[in-house]
Formats: sequence, C-alpha cells, structure tokens
Amino acid sequence: MLLSEIGDKTIIDISTGTKLGELWDGELIFDEQSGKIYALVLPIEEKGFPFTKSMGETTLPWSSIVKIGNSLILFESEYKSD
Repeated sequence: MLLSEIGDKTIIDISTGTKLGELWDGELIFDEQSGKIYALVLPIEEKGFPFTKSMGETTLPWSSIVKIGNSLILFESEYKSD
C-alpha cells in the first residue's frame, strides 16, 4: 500500500474509542534502507473554540495497528507484544 493511499485515514484507538487524527497529521519512523515502518508519531491537540493548542505528541508502534480499513486506521493502545 502506498503512503498516498493511507494518508487521509482517521486514526482511532480501539481501546478507548479516541480519535487521534489523520496520518497526514503525524510522522512515520521507518528504516530508510528497507522501508519498514516502526512507528507513527502523532501530535496531541486540545481543541477548543476558537483555537487548537498543541499538547505534545504520542508514539504508536506500528505493531499496535490492528486494521487498516477504507477510511480508518485502528490501533490498540493497550497492545502487548508476546
């Protein structure tokens, strides 16, 4: 799948039901040689009228992604690797 095909997908945490934004809002951590993606880094924003305030960022390991659908990327924040 090309990055251009997943960039506008909404990222949802299935553990909490929280929307974290879209892939275009964040950055990918990847190996330049192999192209393997290790993590997504997304900004955490507090939205309030009339401004949006940046509250830092969160890193999502690529292995926490459960499903990439037509319009959503689902991940599990309570993910535990074996």
